[in-house]
Amino acid sequence: MTVEADDLDQDNPGTEDGENLLDSLTGQPHPDDVLLFAVPVCAPYTALTNYKHKVKLTPGTQKKGKAARTAVMSFMRAKECSTREKDLFRSVKDTDLSRNMPGKVKVSAPNLLAVKKK
Repeated sequence: MTVEADDLDQDNPGTEDGENLLDSLTGQPHPDDVLLFAVPVCAPYTALTNYKHKVKLTPGTQKKGKAARTAVMSFMRAKECSTREKDLFRSVKDTDLSRNMPGKVKVSAPNLLAVKKK
């Protein structure tokens, strides 16, 4: 009898693979990481403190789709954004970006004024 066979969850085979996949997701990738996907997240701003790219959404007059495009443009204009990250930002569909956003919002970010002027 081996310890490995006893430790496996017999009711949910493959859960170990799913847990490893979730552990590999990060909001702050290292320069040597291989980036596979960009996952849009809508969460309280304090929960996103360790994320590399983030904007603050507050109640406002902008529609969801326009707010999502504004956020992506601010991410793409950031100095620390790599070409791979830009490609991944472009690959995410607008519907996926705005799906979890509230109705009318205002987008706030440190570099947002510079993006709007360009």
